[in-house]
Order: sequence, then structure tokens, then C-alpha cells
Amino acid sequence: MNKALKSISITLIVLFAGSQSLWSQEGNVLQFIRSVSQSANANPAFQNQDERMVIGLPILSGFTLDWKANFAPDYIFDSDFSYSFERFYNQLGEPGDAFPAVTVPVFYISKRSGMQNFSFSVSEKAVATTNFDHDLLHFIDLGTLPYYGQPKEELGPLSFNAFYYREVALGYSTEIWDGLTIGIRPKLLFARFYYDIPELQFEVETNTEQQQLLVTPKGKYTISGPIEVVLNAEEQATFIRPNPKPGDYFFNFHNLSPAIDLGLTYRVNKETELAVSVLDLGYVGFKHRAYEAEFVGSLVYRQNQLYQSNNPDDPTNYKPPHRALNNFSDRIPYIISAQPVKKRAVQQLPLKMIVGIKTQMNKKSEIGVSGQYTGYSGNSYHYLTGFYHTELGEHWNLAGAVNLFNTKNILPGFGASYTGRRAQYFLSTNNITGLLKPTSAKSLNLSFGVNFLFSTFQN
Repeated sequence: MNKALKSISITLIVLFAGSQSLWSQEGNVLQFIRSVSQSANANPAFQNQDERMVIGLPILSGFTLDWKANFAPDYIFDSDFSYSFERFYNQLGEPGDAFPAVTVPVFYISKRSGMQNFSFSVSEKAVATTNFDHDLLHFIDLGTLPYYGQPKEELGPLSFNAFYYREVALGYSTEIWDGLTIGIRPKLLFARFYYDIPELQFEVETNTEQQQLLVTPKGKYTISGPIEVVLNAEEQATFIRPNPKPGDYFFNFHNLSPAIDLGLTYRVNKETELAVSVLDLGYVGFKHRAYEAEFVGSLVYRQNQLYQSNNPDDPTNYKPPHRALNNFSDRIPYIISAQPVKKRAVQQLPLKMIVGIKTQMNKKSEIGVSGQYTGYSGNSYHYLTGFYHTELGEHWNLAGAVNLFNTKNILPGFGASYTGRRAQYFLSTNNITGLLKPTSAKSLNLSFGVNFLFSTFQN
């Protein structure tokens, strides 16, 4: 027991030291509840606790929502869902960044046979990341009128990246010798949607001779999905419009890509186990119906078209921010050019690395520490987690965790599962306070589900 605690302490120090340059995975407490089959999503070497077949309820079994940002929703919205860009700008006070991700399960089945475990799953996944100069919020809040007649101003940068794909995965794990179990989960990824703005700048300049305000976006972006590009020569505009087809929803073999998950568990002794996994080693590629667009002109606001957006009591020049943004979007086709991409656009998946060690305290309880990281687009977020797991009776499993997020915030996590004769229910979060008050949460992960259990042997 003392040796195990010493090992945990050493691992904790190593993980903390290495956490400065890596970006975390969700810190989901579900991975510490092995009675739930979906805990294997964190390590393909994890096996079901018994030989009953597990079939997940579509959409719900393993639904996961993850949100990381340096701002909370209540920076933008009031309790009555009214919004204010002025409040957002003042409360943020620095460049904004956010990383939302969501997983929606379509099908899940898993079965253990002896010391082997098999699984098959289909999931819909979406990931996005953004970083923006908060002065852009000030521009949206004020409108164009206050900038007229002022010296040229540059706003930005703004970057945005989002992609959506269907994942089909086949998992297998086996004990290759006493105490060592390895797992592998090869995956096929069917790319659905991609939108990438590496860097966008805006110039705001007054043309005094023409009595105009020029807003000039500078940059390029790549877009792919169920869309079509239509060039209207008469209007001198390039329209990017939805054009969905049945094949875009089911399986898009044109944008097919590979990925793989790897994992192992090693039982050091009767009480202590080490677990290591590498997840989402792969990429999503886009070539079919993929286009590169470039801004090639300026938005021109004549003096009588200038507006302000922060004083609704002055109806003369007032335009609400959402209407101003819609107007901006409607004018984009007239200042861009677009053409099919010349080479495949490749988007690396967030590469997750998880290392953990746990030790048995008694027959029903265990403690441990886990470091969960992801490398993606040069960002740096990280979790370090200490956890406690226990069984309560024959049906309940509970896990508590303390997460150190970005070496600054301490987040209390919680997970629970109830396993009956025919069904299993589970819920987990990495931030209890965020779950109780989600509008104020800057970091929140929530996962829940229902599994059906079927015996495959005869009495």
C-alpha cells in the first residue's frame, strides 16, 4: 500500500511537470467507473466487468458535451436570455478563446468473452476552437458610426476551426500475459463538415472624398460539406449555398479517413494498476465538395448607411447587433471569390494522451491519480485529477474527483452508475459547480447514458 501511494506521488509530480505544454481531454470522471462499458472510450484496454452483452441506447448512451473557454455564457446573456456585446467586451477584457466539443452516440455494443473484449460503435462527433481579439466585440457593440472620420484601425485577428464527422469504431482487447492487457480500436471517419479560418483581420478606414466607411476583411478560409458554390456573373457575387444529398448524411466515402486508439493496463501487484492510452491518432480529410474562399473586396457603408448598435433610445441610426451581423453576412458573397481546393485539406484530430495509476484500498474502494492531455492546434489546456471510486452494495458505483485545470482552477468532479438486472444508468461531470450553474461555467464536461444488459449464457 505504501509503495503504491509513493508511485502515485511520483506519477503526480511527473504529470504536473509535463502538463505545461499539453492540452487536456475532458477530464471525464466516467473513465474511473469501470462498471460502465463506455469507460473504455478513455482506454480501449478496459474490459466489461462481466460477460453480459451491453447495448447502448441510441443518442443517450455516452452523450458527451465538453466546454472549455476563458469566458462563461453569462458574459453574453442575462437570465432572460437577452444579450449584450458591451457586457461581453467589458467582462472578457482580453482575447477570447473557446473549445467546445460534442459526441452523440448512434450505436454501441460490447461483449466480453473470457479475457477478451469486443466492441463496435457508431458516433457523431463535432469539435470547434476559436480565438478572437476582444476589440472585435467593441466594434460589434458600437456599430460603424463611431468609426467614421477616425484614423484607420485594424481589428483582429480572428481564427475559427470547426469540423464534424461520423466515427465507426471496432474495439478489441485481450490479456496477453498475466497482469498485462492491451487494447486497440481502429476507426473509420466519414467527414461531414469543415470550416477553417486560420487568421482573419479587419481594416476600418474612412474615405472622406466619397464619404464612405470601408470595412475590409483580409484572409482566406476553407469550407467543405453539403454545399455548392454558385457564381452569379450578373450580380458579381459568389454564393455558397446548402445542397444536401442523401449520401452526405449516411456515409460520405469521398471524405474517408483513418484513426486509431491504443491502450494498455498493467497490474503491478494485487492492489496497484497502471493505465496508459493514446486516443484519436489520426486525421479527417476533406476534398469532395471542399472550397477555398478569399476576401477580395471591402464592405462599403455610405454616410447615410452608418449605424450605431449600443443606444436603442436613439432610433435614428440604431441597428441591433444581430441585425448588423446578418447584414454583414448577406454582403459577404459580393466580396469573396471561391474555387475547389487543389489538394486535400487535412485536419488533425485532438490527440489525447492519458496516464493513470490507482491502488486498491479494500475490496470495494480505490484511489488514484490521472493526467489527461491533448495536443491540438498549438493550444495548451490541461487537467490533473485525483480520484476516489467505491462500490455501494451490488448496484451502485460512485466516483469523486478533484481536477486541477490549467494549474489555476480546482474543479470537483462526480460520477455515478446504477446497474440493475437488465439496464444500467450513468452520469458524470468534471465540474459539479458548473453543472449546478452552467451559465457561469468556463469549463464543463457532462456525460450520461442508459445501457441495456443481456445475458448470453444459459442457466
